[in-house]
Amino acid sequence: METETIQMIELLSLKQLSARCQMEISITYTDGTVNNDAIEIDHYTYNQLSTIQIGQQSRIRLSLYPKWDPYQRGYYSTVVRTNGAFGEKLYFTCTEAYVQQIRQLKQRPQDNRPADAAAQPGLATADEAARRHRAPKASARRTGARRAVRPASRWRRLGWKVLTLSAALILLMLCRVDVLLFIDKVDAVGQRTADSRSEQMESPSIAVAMGREPSSSASDGRQGAAANKPALEPAQRQSVEHQPASSKLGGASAGKAAKEPIDSKTQAADQGKDKGKETDKPGFEIFEASSDKYTFKLPDGYVALTFDDGPSAYTKQIVDILKDQGIAGTFFFIGKNAAKHKEEVGYAFEHGMSVGNHSWDHGKLTKLSAKAGASNIAKANKELADDGAKQVALFRPPYGLINDELKAQVKKLHMKVLMWNRDPEDWDADTRDEIINYFKKVDPSGGIYVLHEKKHTVEALPAIIQYLKEQNLKFVIFQ
Repeated sequence: METETIQMIELLSLKQLSARCQMEISITYTDGTVNNDAIEIDHYTYNQLSTIQIGQQSRIRLSLYPKWDPYQRGYYSTVVRTNGAFGEKLYFTCTEAYVQQIRQLKQRPQDNRPADAAAQPGLATADEAARRHRAPKASARRTGARRAVRPASRWRRLGWKVLTLSAALILLMLCRVDVLLFIDKVDAVGQRTADSRSEQMESPSIAVAMGREPSSSASDGRQGAAANKPALEPAQRQSVEHQPASSKLGGASAGKAAKEPIDSKTQAADQGKDKGKETDKPGFEIFEASSDKYTFKLPDGYVALTFDDGPSAYTKQIVDILKDQGIAGTFFFIGKNAAKHKEEVGYAFEHGMSVGNHSWDHGKLTKLSAKAGASNIAKANKELADDGAKQVALFRPPYGLINDELKAQVKKLHMKVLMWNRDPEDWDADTRDEIINYFKKVDPSGGIYVLHEKKHTVEALPAIIQYLKEQNLKFVIFQ
């Protein structure tokens, strides 16, 4: 996730020239420059791309991020084909050589662009920018040379400056003494005023994240944002605080509180202790996914964290971080992994997380027959139920690959398809900061983030949650 000079690569055409294969592309740089180029590609990737129809009315945008499939042990990438208002994402397999070519294009220094890109009117080249940058310095050097001719005049001016500065420092010290004496007199009054104000103030971002209205005395300019935030539609929304204590998604703390009896003395003591304070509410809501169409986004003002490819050795750590932050997430477990980490499945479910199905083996289910695809999903469902997730109603297809046949089988199993619209590609990150930086570069409102159970994701998660809370967003899990 390095800083790149290329913003977009568009596929214009594919050509096979005797023993060579070539693709013509249009490169849009981050400064707005657009340039056409042609690069050679291997025969395998060419054959995969040639299955994608390129029409005069359609545009093909190549992904800048080819990915490694650890299950099929090969690379794959995507294109986005748009035709008017219609757009679709298509997948194709590729070679390591193609991946290296894309990486080289992304890392190409901007001053090494083809000449016709740099020569476009109205756009300065890197050399021109460097000359403009060096010009003031050259001017300064010439001015300095002229001043060196009159050394005596320079020393006289320097002497006056020293005297003036000394007088100013003496005057400043005298004023500082008077100020300190004045502060000592009013310090007690000022301290009492500050203390009384701090007792009444509450951070608006924390109040919103925990389900409370921000304090009216808060000076943060974002106060009241939660009140103006668009609400979920009634058919899509269930507030956690209205869930019965036995609800599987209501949060572990709610269920525990319902089981422990409270005597009248304890209740009276708690009421006296919390008098004048608003009761904390869970910082997330439950979103009812659609059973008729794919759910891939949320209304503005809401955000969801989802975790794929578990359970794993990191599952409990992720659950604990979410729980400590007062929120929850949606986990899509692979059946084969669940068979190895049974305890983690129950742990996530018992702590108020939503658990979904990510297939049995993370295979490309669209390549299977309808019967085999349904069997794959059902096998994962049974494993998750046996491990403590009870009834699983959510399905996320591996790689986002789904067709009408698979969709019909999912519906027969009374399940709902949940996709995503924000991908930090955390599985490929080298550091936690790369993942955090992605969150700060995109608009998080309405986002369903797809994360993975990886070491750097766990390290980045607390900072991610804190950042999203500061944006006054309401967290959501799905059912």
